[in-house]
Amino acid sequence: MKKIFVLFLALTMILPLCACSSSLDPAATKAEEAKTEEKAPEKAPAAEDNKPDQFNISEDLPEGFAVGYAIGDITSTPISMYNATAESVHDPLQLTCIAISDGEGNVALVMTADLKGLNRDVFERSTDIIQKNFGIPAENVMISATHTHSAPTVNAGSDTNMTRFRSKYYQQLPIIVEEALRDLDEIESCYTGKGTAKSIAFVRRYLQPDGSYITHGNKSSVKHETDADPELRTIRFDRKNKKDVLMVNYQTHYGGATGMYPAQLSADFVAPFRDAAEKELDCLFAYYSGAGGNINFNSPIPGEKIYATFLDAIPEFMRATNMALDAEKEAQVGTIRSAFAWHTQAIRKDPPERVAQAKEVVDAGRETTEGKTLIGKYGFLNKYEPTSIVARNTTYGATEDVPLSAIAFGDIAFTAFPYEMFDTNGKECRDASPYDMTFVLSLAGGGYGYIPSAFAYPHGGYEVSICRFTEGCGEAFVATMLNLLNQCKAGA
Repeated sequence: MKKIFVLFLALTMILPLCACSSSLDPAATKAEEAKTEEKAPEKAPAAEDNKPDQFNISEDLPEGFAVGYAIGDITSTPISMYNATAESVHDPLQLTCIAISDGEGNVALVMTADLKGLNRDVFERSTDIIQKNFGIPAENVMISATHTHSAPTVNAGSDTNMTRFRSKYYQQLPIIVEEALRDLDEIESCYTGKGTAKSIAFVRRYLQPDGSYITHGNKSSVKHETDADPELRTIRFDRKNKKDVLMVNYQTHYGGATGMYPAQLSADFVAPFRDAAEKELDCLFAYYSGAGGNINFNSPIPGEKIYATFLDAIPEFMRATNMALDAEKEAQVGTIRSAFAWHTQAIRKDPPERVAQAKEVVDAGRETTEGKTLIGKYGFLNKYEPTSIVARNTTYGATEDVPLSAIAFGDIAFTAFPYEMFDTNGKECRDASPYDMTFVLSLAGGGYGYIPSAFAYPHGGYEVSICRFTEGCGEAFVATMLNLLNQCKAGA
């Protein structure tokens, strides 16, 4: 009996050591991590398994109109972004969530992520996670991208780095939403304001001496195609017991990845703007990118100094924000209304000869020597044009359904366009809206690409060359959006 006991004791000491030695083996550890990363996208976020401890929409909402705020880090490296792969982090990418409860049981989430974009399939999974965890319907959720070029467009790709990045995003999403819901605090009042920031951005499309238009311009450029929309809009919620929540909407197009060496993840100017606003105004801050498909950030300094131009622009951002706050007026709040539509848009059709030329480039590979030679030979404006021509003539058919959505309450509305709208169409939507304060959110609800205004099509240029839709698509999108806003208004 004593021998059996000694043998048992020895085994209890040896087995844990064997397990430890296995876990300390670097090769074994990496293999295990790889397995975890591959499985991560299919695994539901941990928060989904803790429903009894989660915020309960039916029981935990404040009685009156309330607003909550949360922000969380969604950074993961390495990751491919615009023309580069980021191995390190300049400043973290954040997901910001504003939760709005109308006191009648309705909740809306207006979120903004420091990403270049968020594809539709990722957005739909996001709304599924939110609805499963918190019971908030998809039509009451908006997720837009700030369009920093120092971050990825999150998609459903199987690349290991994207898999890991997407997995972290899905895990953080319900945590951030719950924090925003738990932060809900009734408001004393709501204020909206308008300011102007004229020196931050400009229309990047230029008339050339020969009558053509190019993007970014050169020494021969005659003039900008139009003037940039300078308006900056604010919504400020004055909460009873917690800090004010400030929402800012402005349209521009950012630099970033090509201007920081080595390439690093960064929220671009949004991070220092957030820091400055929260420090100077003692508030919680959220930035929403507007219609900036034809706009560039005023960053003339190339190379590693580009981030310095973001910092140089912060005083102008703060001046415009303070102008809006000085001019703000009290806004009415009320029942949350939402509306959604699949807008059917015609796809462009190119001449058969042009399609054949584009296929030659795609088959050769647009980055190969042969492909680059063909691009020059056939006069394509850029390396993306052949790919776009092939896609819009062989993949999408005669039409494509585009998701558009609106969320509104009282005097305030938010509109979600899933593409990079031109600022002229963004302004058209704001000015014609039945709501006194309308935010235009671009790259919201998934999707990616340019939506030029009708006047730009005869001029051509980069944005027009790669747009998949027919002339007038921007105006058609706005018309559908205005119908959604009128539906919300009629429901009130």
